[in-house]
Amino acid sequence: MEKRGLVAREECSEDARGLMLRLTKDGRRAIEEAAPAHAETVQRYFFDQLSKDEIETMAAVFDRVLDNLKREEV
Repeated sequence: MEKRGLVAREECSEDARGLMLRLTKDGRRAIEEAAPAHAETVQRYFFDQLSKDEIETMAAVFDRVLDNLKREEV
């Protein structure tokens, strides 16, 4: 992705051992162009295969996970 100009590596000021990745303008454009087809594919191959009850169960699970993450925020 770096060779294609989609991301750029930058030093991490908080941790000299690591690097930060920054999305470039071309990277943002690639995501925006891919998003509609990606969303349609996820809908078709994942959500369309689930019943209403299964989707409601998933929503309840994810809501619980998100609530826990919110409580853990510093």
